[in-house]
Amino acid sequence: MFKNAKPIQKDKLHDQVYDRLCMLLREGEFTPGEAVRVAHISEAFGVSAMPVREALTRLLAIGVVANVSGRSVGVPALGYEELTDLRDVRLEVEALAVRWAVRNRDDNFVAELDALLERLEASERSSNVRGYVKANYEFHLRLYQQSQSSVLIGIIDTLWLRVSPHLYRLEREDHYKVSNSHHREIVHCIQKGDAKGASDALISDITDAYEGLVQSILDTKTTL
Repeated sequence: MFKNAKPIQKDKLHDQVYDRLCMLLREGEFTPGEAVRVAHISEAFGVSAMPVREALTRLLAIGVVANVSGRSVGVPALGYEELTDLRDVRLEVEALAVRWAVRNRDDNFVAELDALLERLEASERSSNVRGYVKANYEFHLRLYQQSQSSVLIGIIDTLWLRVSPHLYRLEREDHYKVSNSHHREIVHCIQKGDAKGASDALISDITDAYEGLVQSILDTKTTL
């Protein structure tokens, strides 16, 4: 864990630690159900425990992580109601961001999405789950950035903090291949300037991921 962690600079420690933790969460570095010691994070970042605890307190406040013990935290499991709530909000907010992104598209934007799509497909073919989760976040982030709305992006960032750590579970359902078909359609529609088509493809991507996660919860309960 934390293979890509880098030492934190000594100025503005609290904000830097928080931003680094958020990035690791979005890129799937935290596995739901796994306890992570505060000391481990401090060591990986090269800082004392105090800024790590303060950053974790901010994440605790928005429900992204939960206390496992006095010295450890973890990503909490998502139940059906919470997953459904997250899906419903994502469908509204992220679909709007895509429509605005199509409105603001340019050649450089399309080229960057193409490159990210190639990484997604390469990760899926090689069964590189961690690489896929990271590339998936980067693809969607670049997509939403083109909306040119800092307010929308801020909302979406918080949503992805909640959902990203759970996307690794979709590999069991062969979802990554299905998701990439939606990604290809998103890029294709953006190239044509088809805002509705791109939005519909994104909605399908979010909906399929939601259904896969719900099925994963049901399967887990069945085996208990």
